[in-house]
Amino acid sequence: MKKIKYLGLIVIMLIALTGCGDKKEEIKKDTILLKEDLKFEVNSEVNLLSMISEDNKVKVLSEDETIDTSTLGEKEITIKYEVEEKEEEKTFKITIVDTQAPTIEYTKELSTNVGTKIDLLKNVKVSDNSKEEIKATIEGDYNFDNEGTYNLKYVAVDSSNNKTEEEFTLKVNKPTCNKKSGSWSTSKPSSLCEYTTKKLVWRWQVVDYDSNTDTNIYGWTIDVSYGGGVGSALPSQVDSRYDVYPYLSTQPKEKYNDNQDHEKTITVYIIK
Repeated sequence: MKKIKYLGLIVIMLIALTGCGDKKEEIKKDTILLKEDLKFEVNSEVNLLSMISEDNKVKVLSEDETIDTSTLGEKEITIKYEVEEKEEEKTFKITIVDTQAPTIEYTKELSTNVGTKIDLLKNVKVSDNSKEEIKATIEGDYNFDNEGTYNLKYVAVDSSNNKTEEEFTLKVNKPTCNKKSGSWSTSKPSSLCEYTTKKLVWRWQVVDYDSNTDTNIYGWTIDVSYGGGVGSALPSQVDSRYDVYPYLSTQPKEKYNDNQDHEKTITVYIIK
């Protein structure tokens, strides 16, 4: 008797389970099936019919269309389908997310000379799937007035806190001068040249005698307090005479040819 009861229970359970399967199959047949993952990246290309599951059995009535994914958050979508020659609608939600970090276009290594500033962000471009305008920032310390190699980072962050960091190098080099060592002028050299300065006192006085005309020849010589003499030499040798008249006055030489002493003090810049 017990065995018969057990067999009866098993039969009943099998019938019940079979009925549930039929019910599930019926639901499947009567409802449009969508994909489980309905999350999409912002500004990505998404079509309506791409959301339908491969297991779907009902006829889809909606035409394919492009879904607007430009706004983050949930978005309601409606799709039409047919069951037993009757039009039905299903409304569901998709989620627009932003999980992609910005990209940075940049130069890996920048260089300049001591004392010359450059714009480290001039040619840096940031793009992002959000289509926001994002400006890169710089992380790290550097000094245009100190020679050295500086390891820095470009950083870009979008409104969803997706962050990108890219390393680059700034080299601040010791200045080089394209002028010959020992050359000089009365105008200040560029910052690329290392130089010293010297103040020289010049006197307009007799430097020679012309026996043919029985007249004195005047010219500029270094003041005797610095040492006299004639000839040509570098400005660092202050015991020599120089032809510096073009630097001292735009007036004709005759202005000073009056048997009087005239002094001029000038600063010369000597390239090291």
